[in-house]
Amino acid sequence: MNAALFDLLPDFGTTAPKASRAARNGACTSPESIEPTVPERDLGALVAEAVAEAETALALRLNEAHQAEISALQAAHLAEKTAFLETLGDDVGKAVAAHMTEMEQRVATLTATAVARLLGGHLSNDLQRRSLEALTATLSDAMRDGEAVRIKIRGPALLFETLQTALGGLAGNLDFSEADGFDLTVTIDDVVFETRMAEWSGALSEVLA
Repeated sequence: MNAALFDLLPDFGTTAPKASRAARNGACTSPESIEPTVPERDLGALVAEAVAEAETALALRLNEAHQAEISALQAAHLAEKTAFLETLGDDVGKAVAAHMTEMEQRVATLTATAVARLLGGHLSNDLQRRSLEALTATLSDAMRDGEAVRIKIRGPALLFETLQTALGGLAGNLDFSEADGFDLTVTIDDVVFETRMAEWSGALSEVLA
């Protein structure tokens, strides 16, 4: 009976452990179980590569920021230049428009006045009187029309005292300074007109006669 029970039990002898050792040995020596060796990279090369990439990225960012700053400065300069030119043109246009009509009227009046005064010594007394009457009326109208202006006259003193008396209170707008010769300088609100009148004497004498 004991022999039969022994026959039914599995064999726990040395065969199994040998097989187990063989299996372990096979597992240790199997080529498939050996992992390939990975070569290590040089640390200095890795650092140099990282530094180069960082420098490239920084250079790109700095260049973009610089270009943006230049574009902003150019746009601001253009805007300031445009605004200045617009303001300058507007100011000049207003100044010219405000004074053009007035200057045209004053120039014609003062030219006639200068001619009459300059030619006083060449005309007869009757012509001098008629010239002074016309001159007085012209100057009176000019000085009553619009805002008062300072009229500076520089030249011969002929007829000036008579003209001043005829104008009365309006003569206060005339600033006269005596000068020799036939060149007459008339200044209206700091704008200077210089005229040579001597060659007109013959023609004017015929017209006023």
